[in-house]
Amino acid sequence: MKKITYQQFGGTEVLQMTDAPMPEGEIVVKVKAVSINPLDWKIWQGEMTLMSGRKFPKSVGIDFSGIVEKGNGSYRKGDEVFGIASIFKGGALAEYVAVKAKDIAHKPRTLSFEEAAALPVVGGAALQIFRQLVRIQPGMEVLINGAGGGIGPLAIQLAKKAGAIVTSVVGPAALDMVSRLGSDVVINYRQQNIGNKTFDVVIDLSGKMNYSAAKIYLKKKGVYINTSPGPREIIGSLFSGGRYKLLFLKPKIEQLADSGLQVFISRTYDWRDYKKAYDEVKKGGITGKAVFVIS
Repeated sequence: MKKITYQQFGGTEVLQMTDAPMPEGEIVVKVKAVSINPLDWKIWQGEMTLMSGRKFPKSVGIDFSGIVEKGNGSYRKGDEVFGIASIFKGGALAEYVAVKAKDIAHKPRTLSFEEAAALPVVGGAALQIFRQLVRIQPGMEVLINGAGGGIGPLAIQLAKKAGAIVTSVVGPAALDMVSRLGSDVVINYRQQNIGNKTFDVVIDLSGKMNYSAAKIYLKKKGVYINTSPGPREIIGSLFSGGRYKLLFLKPKIEQLADSGLQVFISRTYDWRDYKKAYDEVKKGGITGKAVFVIS
């Protein structure tokens, strides 16, 4: 079978499509679609070595959807599923992937393979934010910085469902989407500033508003959430008095299967165009999610 691997850290030039043996494991899935996540390139650029390690070759791709090729008691051959491969070791960007039963769920009939593949990482992140890191009460004010990406649309949905007043900061391409999702205030960061308003919760999804910058927007008991922490952020959060919280991704796929969350896909790529796809998505400006299609 074919899969995307790399033998050293670097840019897209280190990625290559290689021949590999069929994977062995509890469940083997014939992959139909794979999501593109910023975590992908953070890992293969060598930014996450504490978690990913330095042993090569390494594989690419975290969340996926597909059809069971080899099943067990819970999943039979032919079942349509979605889920995650190893978060820091990847492996989903391939014709087949081996996974554990706990890391997949039956694909909802209402979702296409592309939509299902796009859901686990961003949907899992959004659920963790609002079920583990903060508890939203009706009327609480939430600022979502970088709301036009993968996690943002789902975070808006969950915040509004909980009764929050949501302010979304996005680029021009995402203005209409976040408005349609119910954002109470929409800020085009190229033309407007947040101003002097303060919030109960500030969620940075852009990676460009650190805790020091966010503190001026926090109410006295407000909470800041970092969704892509590195070692420096982990240390910094220890001295915040509980106002600085970090997201360590641990998606629970079964929760996503019946979450009702709507995922937004603005671009799809044939997986053989993996270098072009990653180069384009890394530049930013894509609303919602981008997904590889494996045929």
